[in-house]
Amino acid sequence: MISADPDEPLHVLDLPQIYSKPSGTDLLRALDLLAIKPRSFGISGKNEAVKSRTVQPGGITRYLTSIISSPLSWLDTDELREAVWDAAAARLSERSGRTAMPAMSRVFTIPTSSDEELTLTLHEPSLTADNLGMKTWVSSYLLSRRLHNLLDITPPLVPSSSTTPKPDRTLRALELGAGTGLVGLSFAALRGSSATIHLTDLPEIVPNLTHNAALNVELLTRTEGSVTTGVLDWSVAPSPLPTKEEQYDLILAADPLYSPKHPKWLVETVGHWLSRGLDARVVFEMPLRDAYLPQIQELRQRMAQLGLAVVEEGEEIGYDDWESADGGALEVRCWWSVWGWSEKL
Repeated sequence: MISADPDEPLHVLDLPQIYSKPSGTDLLRALDLLAIKPRSFGISGKNEAVKSRTVQPGGITRYLTSIISSPLSWLDTDELREAVWDAAAARLSERSGRTAMPAMSRVFTIPTSSDEELTLTLHEPSLTADNLGMKTWVSSYLLSRRLHNLLDITPPLVPSSSTTPKPDRTLRALELGAGTGLVGLSFAALRGSSATIHLTDLPEIVPNLTHNAALNVELLTRTEGSVTTGVLDWSVAPSPLPTKEEQYDLILAADPLYSPKHPKWLVETVGHWLSRGLDARVVFEMPLRDAYLPQIQELRQRMAQLGLAVVEEGEEIGYDDWESADGGALEVRCWWSVWGWSEKL
């Protein structure tokens, strides 16, 4: 019998045992207790994997294997047996690392300029080597938490500008490589009716991106946030080129470099879609991974060649939900930057 005291650690022998032919409900309840979520993102390294109940680790793998290998013949329906097997397999996968985890919904809290925090729910499909764009990365989390400071200044980012937007002006924003949508959805909720944002990614990423926008409809309705989603492939130049009316006042991108071709494609895309207005801005946040430092340097050079200059920049540390070699939270150093047209700064 499982103790009702949530602070009392469980032993695997406290869980329903196969030899006793427990009900499907009891097995599913026990398997839910063993569920492990990925490490929480954070700005300290002390985040632990979140469990619904403390269970001593000894014997858990054997327990889960015993369920998967059992025919569960005493359960009434095939559907119930499948549900138990699937849950046990998921618990084993969770113990095999972040990439083995099944699809999940995750909750993120984003600060505002007041004491309020915004809560967003994002769906992340199970990860494979070709769909890492459907994972929320630490640079997206850090940028989302920085937005309320960047966007608390009007006009839209930099206090030194002498141009004041008209009261009826709606800021038009574009996110490149939006992934699960954390940055763009946070922006929409923070900015409310004063802005619109178009979240873009590759064709295989956009359906989940659109799904996440729908998941947060209550938040967007409450904050009057305006979000659209669509496909934008950086490797393909738009034809015809965007008109002035189609260009954007603000472009956001988090962790956009993971191929040697990306600096060129990204900067060309910025050149096509960024307004030439006085207050037009680009905001990047990206991890300073050793293997990609040459690409960041190339990005800087290409942005300067395009005529953009850094308005403000800095570095910060975040902790991703991957585990480090010693089993702790993985520290990630990130670079953030705000860019504007150099001749207008």
